[in-house]
Amino acid sequence: MKDKSPSGLNEWLHFLKNKKFPVRAVNLSRLKTQIKRTEDTLDGMQANIASDPLLAFAILNEANRIMPNKNSEIKTPFHAAAMVGMNGIARLFSHFAAYETKDRHKQPHLMAFLRELQTSYEAATIARHWSIEKLTNNEDDIFWITLFRDAARWLLWFYAYPTMLEINQKIQQGEKSSQAELNILGCRIDELTVHLCTYWNTPNKVIESFLTKHIPNKKELQELAHLAHHPDELPGFTEDKRLTILVNNPLIFSYCANKVAHEANLMRWDSKNLPFFYRVVATVMHRRLGEIIQTAHFASTEAAKLYNTGGKIPLAQQLLDPDLYTGNSKPKVSLTPIAALKKALSQNKEYDAKHKTGLALKTIKQAIPNTQHSIIFKHANDKISPMFQFGYNIDVIKSIQWSAPSSVFKKLSNKRSAIHIYGQKLDNLLKDFPHTSDQIIDTNSHLILASTKISEKETAIFWLETRTEFNETDYKNLKQIVSLISHSTL
Repeated sequence: MKDKSPSGLNEWLHFLKNKKFPVRAVNLSRLKTQIKRTEDTLDGMQANIASDPLLAFAILNEANRIMPNKNSEIKTPFHAAAMVGMNGIARLFSHFAAYETKDRHKQPHLMAFLRELQTSYEAATIARHWSIEKLTNNEDDIFWITLFRDAARWLLWFYAYPTMLEINQKIQQGEKSSQAELNILGCRIDELTVHLCTYWNTPNKVIESFLTKHIPNKKELQELAHLAHHPDELPGFTEDKRLTILVNNPLIFSYCANKVAHEANLMRWDSKNLPFFYRVVATVMHRRLGEIIQTAHFASTEAAKLYNTGGKIPLAQQLLDPDLYTGNSKPKVSLTPIAALKKALSQNKEYDAKHKTGLALKTIKQAIPNTQHSIIFKHANDKISPMFQFGYNIDVIKSIQWSAPSSVFKKLSNKRSAIHIYGQKLDNLLKDFPHTSDQIIDTNSHLILASTKISEKETAIFWLETRTEFNETDYKNLKQIVSLISHSTL
């Protein structure tokens, strides 16, 4: 049966807090070699440490753990490496999971992870340039704070890819990100990040970038944005003491840049939500709105040159679209569920049988809405067992002897088949079904059965049942779904 995903803050904390940090294999191997060579120094390792964000993040956390009194001010990973020393860095190797990027067909979770890394680099670069424009003298700190505040999000994409994909789809459909996270995760990602960073001994400045004690709440953001409401005029000054304190805290750059980069990545640069954050930054910097936008765009082009992870097309490339701000851009074509399945399978031909059938079940729910109950079985080594199901009582499913002799299932197991049965025909066939399986079939049931090989030694059997009726389109859609995941077609 399908494993249940974590739900709620405590379950996600338990799921993620001991997960290894994904680090590019070549960077980890190079660092191990550098530590073994006596002639190498920490200064010589700086470029390698900085080239992998989770490598740098782990070293920064370790420095903060062993010297907690140093956390009043964010330190760069280079300073952290000097605190930890070569032996301290070597002790961290067991906390890393190496990944390769040379494979022709990268796994979807890895591509999503690399995409998030690049978006975080883009956010960090935007925050750094805004900080430079205001002459804060702490632009390097702001860069690393902004980059590392996404660390929990990186791990979620790497270790919980389907869940994060579902959140993104909800946001693209118009749901607020906070609501989508609460509905699917059972908690906010920001809330989860604060708890994880506390567990990891992350420096306080990263944690503070999430707390409304140090950054504006929703009402305060609206007040700051209102002060820069007219794009052609310089923003006004605030007389509110609390807002003045927030405006002079550089963490506001980290917060706003993060929102801008993720919004532009998900909804493009012409998203209607971006001007709100631009106006907040315009008030903070007392600059015209156009200058804030120009700096953000310039920073994205710098990030494209310096931090291209290969996970996605850089944000800067969108700016080359002549129709970006004209409203003439071609709308995104919404793929049908079956077309989306075909695209997912064509993009990655390395999916195993379980992953393919999981995608098929998701597509069935979307493409065949008349389905009230469904089971996908696996036939291997002359045994039949349920892999996935929805709609039925799971205890009832487990009690049925699915591997009992059955002429219907024998035929389905031996060759690719599809059949739609109901009424008297279904009643006549019940005796040929596995023992006690008739208890989940109603007198009004419509049943569609189909099967196909999903690997050299495994066959998937699909059982779709409804108490209303299936039509011809439903039957054709299932045959198309089964054909797409068939081992013979891949």
